[in-house]
Parts: sequence; C-alpha cells; structure tokens
Amino acid sequence: MATSFIKKILLPKEEKFFPLFEELADLVSESAQALSKIVESSEPSIQHDLFREIKNLEKKADDIAHGVFDALDTTFITPFDREDIHQLVSKMDDILDYINACSQQVKLYKPKKLLPQFKEMVAVIIRGCDQLKIATKELHNLKKPKKISDACVKINELENVADDIYHQLLSELFETEKNAIELIKNKEILETLELATDSIEDVSDILKTIIIKSA
Repeated sequence: MATSFIKKILLPKEEKFFPLFEELADLVSESAQALSKIVESSEPSIQHDLFREIKNLEKKADDIAHGVFDALDTTFITPFDREDIHQLVSKMDDILDYINACSQQVKLYKPKKLLPQFKEMVAVIIRGCDQLKIATKELHNLKKPKKISDACVKINELENVADDIYHQLLSELFETEKNAIELIKNKEILETLELATDSIEDVSDILKTIIIKSA
C-alpha cells in the first residue's frame, strides 16, 4: 500500500488524454458545421455528401471515445477523476450522435421544407461547440480555469436561446401546420436539435464539476 502511494506521488499525470478531448471537440464542431450546410441547402446531391460526412465524423468520434475508455483501464494516473473523464467523453459523443440523428431524419423523412428556425437552432449548436473547443483546450490548465468557466457561462446562455427557439417553433407548428405528417416530421427534427443543445449543456455541467474538484 505504501509503495502504491509513493508511485502515485512520483509518477507524472498521464497527458495523452488532452489531445483526445480536443480532437473529439473538433469532430463535434465539424459535424455541426456540416449540419448547418444541410439545413441551408435544398440540393439533394450536396445534402447526400454531407449526410455521409457526418456519419464518418460520428464513427471517428466513437473510435476516440472507445480509445479513451480503453486508456482509462490501463492508465495508472489520470489528469482528473476517471468518472468525470468517462462522462465528459460520453456526453461529447452524444452531441455528435444527435447531430447525426438529425441529419438522418432530414435524409429519411424528406420534409417538404426545412424551417428557417432549424438554421437558428443549428447556429446555436455551432456556437456551443465553439465554446466546447475553447474549454477542452484549457483542460490541461485547471489551476487557471477562467476560460473554461467563461465558456460554460456562454453555453448556458446559448441553451436559454435554444429553449426559446424550440418552444416558439413548437407552438407555431401546432398552430399553423395543417399537414399532420409534415408536423410530425418537423417536430421530431426539432426535438433532436433540442437534444443536441441539451447535451452541450451537459458537457458544460461536467466541465464545471471538474473545475470544482480540481480547486
């Protein structure tokens, strides 16, 4: 037991996790940018390439997540709490899963038109992902967490914006959309976009927990 304690003191913290966090945040951000192009385009050939791009990004993210989970099992010392690393990576991966789910809904449902508010929601997702990129780049510097804290505050503000867009559009859909099938299609796409913004806020909450534990 004494030997284990001494090793824990003397061994440096494992640094290989930080590039993986940043790479995962980059992939999430790229997928959000691709989704933005999907909801802005009405050209099937362009959309088709973007559907495939997001699917490929999701696979890369899954590979990184699995790599992190494997590393947790074989690494003696981690930069911060193992459970928080697991949650951080899982929730970032969730964002990309919801972005991919939304792109697949657009692909499969083929709504007659993509509502302009979808663009607003995706714009909020992009801005949230930008803040996640800022925050993950600062995880190696937890003794000076201001940039992470500022990013978390902005993410919470963006979540409030997304909630407003979601509730307003949901109300408008039920009030103005006379085609029940189109209503269902648009409602499900909207709900998936909302889940993506919720997951961004979930990551923010994990980041705040990491900061508190490292104080």
